[in-house]
Order: sequence, then structure tokens, then C-alpha cells
Amino acid sequence: MKNMESIQPDKETISLKKIIISYVRHWKLFVIAGIISFIPALLYLIFTPKTYELMAKIQLLEDKSNAGSGFNVGEATGLMKSFGLGGISGGSVNLDDEMAKLTSISTLKEMVLALGLNVSYYKPYAYQYKMYEDIPLRLVPDNAILSKLNGTYTFDVNIKKDGRVSVKIESPESEDKIRLNFESLPANIELDGGNFTLSYAGDVVKPLSMDIEVAPAGWTAETLSDELSFEDYSKNANVIEISYTDYERRRGLDMLNKLIDIYNYQEDSVKRHESEKSIEFLDGRIQSVMNDLSKVEMKIERYKIQNKMTDIEYDVQFYVEQVKDLQVKIIELEAQMRVVELLDSYIKDPQNRYNLIPALLSISDGEKSSPISTYNEALLERAKILQSTKGNNPLIDQVNKQVDQLRESVYLSIENAKKGVKMTLDDLTSKEKQLMDKMGAVPSIEREYVDYKRQQEIFQAVYLILLQKREDLALSIGEKKERARVIETPYVKQHPIGPRKLYAAFGMLLFTLLVPIGYLFGKEQFLALKKEFKETK
Repeated sequence: MKNMESIQPDKETISLKKIIISYVRHWKLFVIAGIISFIPALLYLIFTPKTYELMAKIQLLEDKSNAGSGFNVGEATGLMKSFGLGGISGGSVNLDDEMAKLTSISTLKEMVLALGLNVSYYKPYAYQYKMYEDIPLRLVPDNAILSKLNGTYTFDVNIKKDGRVSVKIESPESEDKIRLNFESLPANIELDGGNFTLSYAGDVVKPLSMDIEVAPAGWTAETLSDELSFEDYSKNANVIEISYTDYERRRGLDMLNKLIDIYNYQEDSVKRHESEKSIEFLDGRIQSVMNDLSKVEMKIERYKIQNKMTDIEYDVQFYVEQVKDLQVKIIELEAQMRVVELLDSYIKDPQNRYNLIPALLSISDGEKSSPISTYNEALLERAKILQSTKGNNPLIDQVNKQVDQLRESVYLSIENAKKGVKMTLDDLTSKEKQLMDKMGAVPSIEREYVDYKRQQEIFQAVYLILLQKREDLALSIGEKKERARVIETPYVKQHPIGPRKLYAAFGMLLFTLLVPIGYLFGKEQFLALKKEFKETK
């Protein structure tokens, strides 16, 4: 069993070697195939134009039109939303949305029409080479045909040595070719679909044979949408890389630059249109708020006249200040009344009959001739006499009588002081009551007045916000803002990406191996079938 398993791989190895040797014997066939394959590879490298990759980077900027507007929009967010202005403020950039705008057919179509890419000039004696620079002829369709073009027009232009021009035209409106002859250029070509103008692009070059193709701009835009590449630089950056491959480098650069310009113009136009609509809306709102403000101000004026008011805030403040002053005086008088009462009780106390009246309780502080000062001096004199006299001295009785008489005058003085303080206190209390009565009528008047005043202030605040917003929008219309800031201008990469020598070498290798092997294998199978057919006979 082991011998059988070892013999089987050896047979397969011998069979594979036999096949390889049988193919190697026909090496001349492989050499011929290699020589033949070299010719198309060489033609590919010679006639395929050098193709370059073009690159540009743009940064999408956030809309900050509300920045530095001069008022705190955050405090008025609810108010602005209520007026339908919430969509005006800027926000973060969504790269998917912006790339969708850049790759939209409408944007690319506008670029195609701006650069005239829907008109293709094929280079003579070259395969499908669309020229962009150094074009000898210029074919310009009128605006009417550009808007309703529904097919491809092909112009085969042949200019002879004598300057006469013959044109063969294939149009979507006619199945047959249209043949036209002109003595010279420029020439006006009138077709059912519209008119074309054919002329020399620069210096007259003749003779010349050239094909020109006019296609709908939308079709060309669809083709370019597949050829243009848009990629985000990174997930955390608002940067888009735009790349395109073309053998006409100037055309690629113009396309990228024009695409960015059109995108910025479209975004600016949308912003301007929104701002103009918002200004129109704000004008109506401002006028409405002004009318409401005028009505409230008229109500306030009539209310003031009706209630004989000058300025209720000033009146109330004046009353409050007067009441405050009165209350300070009343407190002082009440304190004095308390002092007088303490003084009265102190003197009437029998234990204090011949005691000095404390200076702190004096109601005539600073007056040496007041009854209390005289009384205190008499008490001091009595004390001196008592110290110098012993026994029953008639002088002491005389001094005591004098002190008693002075005490009566002190009683009278204190009583008069009490009456004076009370009269003044009653007068101030009466004035305070009158002011409080006046202020008592203020709350109801003030409440209605404050309601009117609050409405006035609200309308004034709304008016200022709307006016400031309108001013900001008006200023933003005059400013040209680029949505896409070019951080890397379109450029051509150093090394061309086509024609690729590796492709040519790989194609030669496949042709050199597959064609001879296929020929030999087919020949071997044919001979085997032929032999089998003879044996069956």
C-alpha cells in the first residue's frame, strides 16, 4: 500500500516535467509570440498620452455670521425662534452634505458650461484624444440649443488648402448625415436643433481635418462625477481632498479651480438669498413692532394725563425719601421722649432728692444756664456747705429751700420738654400719615402703569433685536465669504500615472505565455481527437 502511494506522486511529477519539456521544445513559438506582443505594448506606450493626477485640498468653514453681532443672541434664542429666524444661525459642517453638493450634477454641469467641456475637440491622428489647449478650431453653440440639447452632435470638419470648408454632421434629429460647404470661416451652421458658429481659434491653420463633438452638458457632468474623486482628509478635520486624472494638465487644473469657485459662489448666493428674504421678513416684523410700540406709548400718555402724573417713579421715590426723613426724625424724638421720661422718673424718686442729675440724661446738653445745670450747681454748693458746717446751721435750711425751689423749676422744665417733644412728634406723625395715605393710592395706579411700561419695554427690546439682526444681515450681504477655503491650490503630481510600463510588461508576459500554450494545447487535443476518431473507424 505504501509503495502505491509513493509511486503516484512520482508519476505526476514525471508527467508535469514531460509537459514542460514538450512546451520548451517549441521555444521558437514563444519567442515569436514575445516579438509579436512587443509591438502592441510599444504602440501602447507610444500612443497613450501621459496621464497625470491632479490634487487640491479645501477646508470647509463653519458659518459664523452671527459672531460679533453686538448683542447676546443666546439670551434671545427663544424670541428669535418665535420669529422664524432660528435657521439663520450658523452650525457645524457636515462633510457628507458638502461633498454631495460638490459632486451634484447641477454643480458639475455649471462647471462644464463655464469651461466648454461639453464640446470635445478630437486631436487629428490620435485615438480619442480630447484637446483642451492649442485648439485650432472653435465651435460655439448658441444659448438656446444648450438648454434643450437632447443628443450628441458630431461634426467632421475638413479644411482644404484653398480655405474652403466641408462639414459632415450627425445630429439626433436626423438619421442621415448633413453635408455643408463653406467658402471660409467663420461660418454659421443652422440646424433644426439650433445654430452653431464655427471659426478659427487663433491663427489660421489649414489644411485641417478634425472631429468635433457636442454633447449635453448633463451627460458630460455625469461622466465627470465618476472621474472626480472626493475624500475627507480625516474624521476630525473639515478638509476635503479633490483629485482628478487627465492627460491635459491645464484642463484638470481649470476644472478643479472652477469647481471650487462655483461651489463658493453657489454657497454665497444661497446665503445672500436667505439674507435678503430674512431682511424682507424682518422689515415687516419691525414695522409691526413699531406700530404696537406706538399704541402702547399713546396709552401711557393718556394714562398719565388722566391720573395727573408726571413721572410715577420719581413721585414714589420722592414720597419714600420724605417718609424716610420723617421716620428718622420721629425715631430721634421718640428717643428724646424716652430720655425725658427717664429724667422725670429719676428726679421724682425720693431717693434721688439731693442727687445730681446725670449729664447723660440732660435734655439741655451744653446749656450751662438751663434749670438742670443750675440745679446741679446748687446741689454741689449744698454739698460743700454740708462738708464745712456741722450741726443745725440755718444756712443749710436756706440752701435746702433753694434746692427745693430749683427742683420745682426742673419739674416744670421737664414737663415743658415733654410737651414740646410730644407736639413735634405728633406733627411729624401726622405728616407721615399724610404721605402714607398718598402712597397708599399709588399701588393701583402703579400696577396699571407698570403693565403699560412693561409692554413698552418688551416692544422696545424686540425692536432693538430685530433692528440689530437686520443690520447684521445687511452687512453680511455686502461681504463675500468663501465657504471652501483653498489650503492647497490645485497642482499636478510630479510623476505621470499613465501609460503604465508595468501594464505593458504584464500584457507582453501574458501574451507570450498564454497564446503559445493555448496553441500547443489546442493542437495536442486536436491530434488526440483525430487519432481517437481513426481508431474508432
